[in-house]
Amino acid sequence: MIKINTKRFGEMEFSEESVVKVLGGLIGLSGHENFVIIRYQDDSPFYWLQCVDDPELALVMVNPHLFKPDYDPPIPMSLNAELDIQAPGELSVFVIVTIPAGNPQAMTANLLGPMVVNPRSRRAKQLVLDDRLYSHRYRVMEASK
Repeated sequence: MIKINTKRFGEMEFSEESVVKVLGGLIGLSGHENFVIIRYQDDSPFYWLQCVDDPELALVMVNPHLFKPDYDPPIPMSLNAELDIQAPGELSVFVIVTIPAGNPQAMTANLLGPMVVNPRSRRAKQLVLDDRLYSHRYRVMEASK
């Protein structure tokens, strides 16, 4: 078991098997590769990406298909080996969201940097997409109307 004292959740204990390795780390946060994915609430679409390497670091993620059903980021074939993909549809896709304090209606999603996760192998990678395809500040609430 691993114990960390997080800023957001206090002391957490979880098994080593629940750690997801983000290969290459997150954009702008290299050196942070070990995370746990925590569901915000059972009925919530939001997840926390809690860093194990830096307990102060936790990011909010969501499945982008909930507000942008046609979201289809190109997944490089090279990820098959990196993430140990063995079957089509094995990946989960998340995007990091920014929720301004006191103004959740202004929430934006980074569609340029999706996080692809293989839940079976516990490996993940943040992609960097062509900015002609998507925005890094996609307005979630406007899309949901």
